[in-house]
Amino acid sequence: MKAQSEEFNLELLPQEQLSPSIKQAPPNTSIIVDFDETLFLLNSSAEYLNSLQPRFIAAIILKVLSFTKPWRFLIKSSKDSEVRDWFLIIFLTLLLPWNIFLWQNTAKKFARNYSNYELITELSKNNKTNLIIATLGFQFVVEPILKSMAIEYNQLISCRFWQGASDRKKGKLAMVQESMKDEQISEGMLITDSLDDESLLKEVAYPFLITWSKAQYNSPMADIYFPLYYLEKIKRPGENYLLKAILLDDFPILFLAFSWLSPQPVLHGISIIFLAISFWCIYEYGYYENDLVAEKYENDPQISQNYLDYKHSANWWIPWIWSIAFGGIGIVFLEASRQATSIFDWGWLQNSNLGLDDGISLGIYWIGFLLVSRLCFWVYNYVNKKTRIWLYLLLQITRYCGFLVVTASNIVGMSALLCQIFVRSISYIIYRYAGGTKKSWPDLPEQFLKLLLFVPMIVGLSIVTADWSILFGGQTLAFLLWFLLRSRNQTRKIIGDFKLLRQDGAN
Repeated sequence: MKAQSEEFNLELLPQEQLSPSIKQAPPNTSIIVDFDETLFLLNSSAEYLNSLQPRFIAAIILKVLSFTKPWRFLIKSSKDSEVRDWFLIIFLTLLLPWNIFLWQNTAKKFARNYSNYELITELSKNNKTNLIIATLGFQFVVEPILKSMAIEYNQLISCRFWQGASDRKKGKLAMVQESMKDEQISEGMLITDSLDDESLLKEVAYPFLITWSKAQYNSPMADIYFPLYYLEKIKRPGENYLLKAILLDDFPILFLAFSWLSPQPVLHGISIIFLAISFWCIYEYGYYENDLVAEKYENDPQISQNYLDYKHSANWWIPWIWSIAFGGIGIVFLEASRQATSIFDWGWLQNSNLGLDDGISLGIYWIGFLLVSRLCFWVYNYVNKKTRIWLYLLLQITRYCGFLVVTASNIVGMSALLCQIFVRSISYIIYRYAGGTKKSWPDLPEQFLKLLLFVPMIVGLSIVTADWSILFGGQTLAFLLWFLLRSRNQTRKIIGDFKLLRQDGAN
C-alpha cells in the first residue's frame, strides 16, 4: 500500500481528465466508484426515506426522530451522521415494512431517470477492468437501483441492514480493505465526489475527486411541512432553538403568567401548549419569508444552503391548516379549564350552548390575532434593517402577549412577560447596532437581566398599589424561583467578577 506519509493534494478535478484515465487503465485494474451523487445522481438513503408510504405518517415520524435524535442515546459515535441515516432507515423500515417491496419498483424509476449516463458511458469503454461499487449506502436500497442500471460491475461494497451502524462507523476505507486485496487498492482507481473519502483517495494510484453538475441532494420529506422544522433545522441549525428558546424560555413563563390563575392549571397549561404551537406555525413562516426577502433584496444576504434546498417546497397555506388545527385543540382545552370541575370532567361538553358558543368566539379571536401577528411579521420583513429595530419589539409583544385575546393574566404575570420582551428586545437592538451579523449577537446575561428587571418592578408595583400580596404572593415566588434557577450560572459569574477597582488592573 501507499504510505500514509506521502504528500497528497486533495482537489477537485475536471471531468475531462477522467475519460483518458479510464481508457488507458491496465487490464484487471480495480476501478472503485462511489455510488451516491456519483454513479447515481441522487442520495440513495435520502430518496428511500423520501419514498416511504404512507408518506404523511412517515414524514411525521421522520421529523419527530430528527428533532429528538434518539440514536445519540442508543449508539455512541463521534459523528452524528455516522449512525443517523442507519437508525432512520432501519426504524422506519421495521415500522413500515411493506416499503421494502414498494422500493423495488421505485428503484427502477430512479435508475432510469437519475443514472449518471456520462460516467457509465466512460466506464463501458474499458471492459477489461474490475468495476467495484463502494458506498456507505445500504445494500437493500442500492442493489435494486444497480440492477436496473445499464452497467456491469464485479462487486458491491455497501452497508448491511442490521450492522449498518458499525459499517458506517469504521468508514469506507475499512470496508474496502475487508473486501479487496491490498495491491488491488494501491494499484486501483477511485472515482468519488465526497471529501469524506479522503483516506481512501490517499490509498489508490489514481484518485479522482469529481463533482457532477447534475448531481443533487434532496432532504427526505422536505416538501411536507412540519411545525417548527424550518426554525430548528434550517433557520437555526445546531442551536437547539426549540429546546433552549421555546421549551425552556417561553413555555414556563407563559404557564406562570396565564395558567397559574386558572382553577384547572393542568388543563389550561395544555391549552397554552397547543395555542403556542398554533402561533409558532404562523410566526415560523415569517422566518422563511425573512430569508426569501433577504435573498431577493439584500446585497449580502445571510442565508444558508439549507434554505436554498428548502425554498422550492415551501408554501404559505399548509402552516395555516396546522395552526388552525392546533388552535382548535387549544381552545377546547381552554374551555375545559374554565368549566370542568376536574381534569377528567368533560361533562360540560354536553351543554352545547355553554361550551360551543364561547369556543367559537374564542376561535375567531384567536384567528384574528394570528392574522395580526402575520401582518406584523410581513411588515417587519419588508422594511429596512434600521426600521426593523423598533418593529422587533412589536413582534415580541405578539409572541408573549397574544394569548391575552383568549385568556387573562394579572399584574404579576404581565410584569414577567414585559421583562421577557424587554430583555429580548435589548439584545436585538445591540445586535443591529453592532453590525447585524451572527457574530454581532451580544453575549448578554439575559436570564440575570430578567431577574434584575422583575424584582424592582414587582417591588415598585407593590409600593404604588399598597398591595403587598403582589410581592409576597405564590405566583411572584414561583417567578422568582424560576428566574433564579435560569440565571444561576450567570449570577454566579457576575458575583465572581465582583472586585474592588484596585484588585482589577483591567479597569
